Amino acid sequence: MTSPQGFVSRAEIARLAQVKRPAVSNWERRHKEYPRPRLVEGEQLFLVEAVLEWLDQRRIPSNALLADERPGATFGERFRRNLASPAAQLPQARPAFRSELPTTADLWRTLERLRGTYDIVRYRDLVLSLIYTRAQDRVEWSDVLAGSRGDATARTTPIVSKLRTGDTALNVDTNISAELVEFADTAVGELGGAGAFRALLDRFAMLERKRGGEFYTPPSVVRVLVDVLAAEAPGEIYDPCCGSGEILLTAALQTPGLTVHGDALNAEALVLAKMNMALHGVDAKLGSQSIDVLSRPGQALSSYSYIVANPPFGIRDWSREDPALNRSWLYGPPPRGNADFAWLQLVLERLEPGGRAAVVMPAGAAFRGGRERVIRQAMVADGCIESVIALPPMLFYGTAIGATIWVLHRSAHPRQELLLVDATGLGRLSQRARREFSEEDHEAIRDVLANWRAGVVPAREALPTAVVTTEELSSSDYDLTPGKYAIRKPAASTDDCRQDIATLLRELDRLQEQAARADLAMEQVIRRAQILESPFGELPPGWREVTLVDISELTSGPFTRFTRASDDGSVGVVKPRNLDGGRISGTFDRVDEDTAGKLANYRLAEGDIVCTRTGTFGRHALVTSAHEGWICGTGLIRIRPREAVDPQYLSDYLSSPWVLDWLTRNSAGSVLPSINTRVLGTLPVVLPPAEVQGTIGRTLHALSDKITAHEQIARTTVALRNALFPLLTSGRVIPPE
Repeated sequence: MTSPQGFVSRAEIARLAQVKRPAVSNWERRHKEYPRPRLVEGEQLFLVEAVLEWLDQRRIPSNALLADERPGATFGERFRRNLASPAAQLPQARPAFRSELPTTADLWRTLERLRGTYDIVRYRDLVLSLIYTRAQDRVEWSDVLAGSRGDATARTTPIVSKLRTGDTALNVDTNISAELVEFADTAVGELGGAGAFRALLDRFAMLERKRGGEFYTPPSVVRVLVDVLAAEAPGEIYDPCCGSGEILLTAALQTPGLTVHGDALNAEALVLAKMNMALHGVDAKLGSQSIDVLSRPGQALSSYSYIVANPPFGIRDWSREDPALNRSWLYGPPPRGNADFAWLQLVLERLEPGGRAAVVMPAGAAFRGGRERVIRQAMVADGCIESVIALPPMLFYGTAIGATIWVLHRSAHPRQELLLVDATGLGRLSQRARREFSEEDHEAIRDVLANWRAGVVPAREALPTAVVTTEELSSSDYDLTPGKYAIRKPAASTDDCRQDIATLLRELDRLQEQAARADLAMEQVIRRAQILESPFGELPPGWREVTLVDISELTSGPFTRFTRASDDGSVGVVKPRNLDGGRISGTFDRVDEDTAGKLANYRLAEGDIVCTRTGTFGRHALVTSAHEGWICGTGLIRIRPREAVDPQYLSDYLSSPWVLDWLTRNSAGSVLPSINTRVLGTLPVVLPPAEVQGTIGRTLHALSDKITAHEQIARTTVALRNALFPLLTSGRVIPPE
């Protein structure tokens, strides 16, 4: 039993909770927050996760406790224990839905419709906060829904108040539409609080594409990590970069009795992780730490029996100096331009003797040269690598690139050989063109590791594997790529390939419809636009050409280095590496309030724009409420627009090719180009009237939507080409003449 999933009938609820059948009917009739049934194959059934969440809040009367139950135990505990028992015998025809039920599809359409002009990250934080509040305080939520039906402000004010209190608080807008409140109510009613939260995490990761990976690991990857870790209770499990906590959560649900620890790399992820754990009833010790934990010398850190991690790949400039100078390393200093092997060594340093770890790594970590090759050699010689598993492409949102899982251990008697598993042929494409593992795929990976640990050489027919020795690896330059050694199983059947192609074609149809809507919106905007006849070089009435310093305040980030970032710092620092595609994202350094107070002149406000002042020009981002009060870091310039300027218009203006060319021509330095506030302040800016600035922003937004839609079509078409290629070149598909 990996996690509570699937559907149950009223009779099955009674059996698993060990109550009489009429008790279930009474619960349903008397408690309006009791989960709602769904019609599945003509039968009214309840989502297991929603039932569990409700039962977790209901204590068993003292006169109904069983002999082995403690006072205060809940029906949820009893239900979960019986559900995990082989005697549970739930009908096999009722698995958790793999494709979206109509009701769920309606929820997603509503979710996207209500977004409006919200930045996707702010929208994610707001929606998940509403879900959390709805699930945690049903009574007050019901009162809010029942009152002031026509007054959206009165209706949502208590909700906003709740969202901004406690240690699970995100910085959310005060102006929340009543319709969005109703969406949260419906989502929790349909899926349960925990179910809605996890489903929305997955949905937002899909919407954010590549950026979603900063806080979320897909379920198939989570399941493999937890399976190969094979944690046993009692024990302590730790994730040094826990994101929204989904890996730790799955481990805790699969192995009750584990003590859960985790650190997030930014405040937003920490709040999401706390919400996630609380909604699932998991007691976890969660904190935060900065990326500086990788390079900090002389650390006295706790150790754990199990560690699991999906760290951000390829972080550059993670160390302020050459890593060889700032601390000692177990297996050698990693390159400053890539933190992957710093993460692996941090995990091993924090692993107890006899402990085990599972870490996601990019495929390149298995074969790259230089310092990384030296570290691999030392790790292989020490016997700390138990296995490397190659995963297929398209498991993660926003990228088709595959990854690997490194299974590490600290043993007094390590083997001098390791297991390489090529799982790149597993998985099937889901309806959203993302690859997912089947139950058989998970069993194949889990069994091959279990057999290896039991001393049984895995059967290569089940999964392409290879057992390699230190000597073999030394002759291959310590390349740990499984596909180089493992014997591959036969190519997928024509039926499997046909289904993959059908899935991709359906996804293309969906994307074509989305692109058609974006095309129509753009055409309507362009068609309504007026093309004015005016002498070349002249601006329309009310427009003017100004310089940037005329319409904004420019401030360079502090030129002195920050003191080393604090693990428990509450104020984020935005650095050049955090500017990505017009957004602030990635892993953040943090400082405490005392340090931030000394840097008050460099605080950021919503509507500010931050841009790089050295290196690659054109990188900038608009500050949203999510980063209000943070610090503008070294290497950046803060642009604070004055009242008559729409920040979004100015941000779009700075994205233009003309501005990039101007910055390049006016920069100083040939090796490392740079620009200062005095020169940047002379940048010419065309400033329309305020109402026109907003219109221009909407026009550019329509164009951006069109670009995004067609980029997704291109990615899916590439996947379709890759799926067709082996069929075309093997004679299994004959194209029409």
